[in-house]
Amino acid sequence: MALFIAVLLSASSTNLVSASNTPRPFKKHHLHYYVQLDTRSPGISLKFIPPINTTLSANFGAGTLFALNVTKDVEPTSKRLGTVRGYTVETSYLGFPDSALLEVAMVEYDDGKYNGTLQLQGLASQQLTELAVKGGSGSFRGVHGYLVVTLVVDHLPTRTFRHDVTFFVKMHS
Repeated sequence: MALFIAVLLSASSTNLVSASNTPRPFKKHHLHYYVQLDTRSPGISLKFIPPINTTLSANFGAGTLFALNVTKDVEPTSKRLGTVRGYTVETSYLGFPDSALLEVAMVEYDDGKYNGTLQLQGLASQQLTELAVKGGSGSFRGVHGYLVVTLVVDHLPTRTFRHDVTFFVKMHS
């Protein structure tokens, strides 16, 4: 009997610990943050995958890896909320300005109240970048929606993008 009570108390305390570590669910329908790109930083690799054949297809097939800071405000020195990491692959045969990139990325987000990841995928272009939000973890577990990217600072070597996220369904309760 004493062993049974000890096991029960142990299991009960384990549940309390894991429940207190569970991030607060994100219940809003919108989120925005900024992504900081400094082309001089080691957080971007333009030589990840070389183009397939530049004489016939511009940069088709060229891949870029990136790991960039996510901030609360447009200034690069504003509060850091996390990172966005992923890759792009050039999908156009025409080149700039008609180029388009397949983008796959993961945002790690922590503003002190909500934390977790967002999984992104879609087509990035000069005219419009709208990526699908295809899931998440932590505060964003099970989310779906879309993200619109807007270039707000374009003073090379620095570019700052605003990410406006809209969620379709209410997240877990």
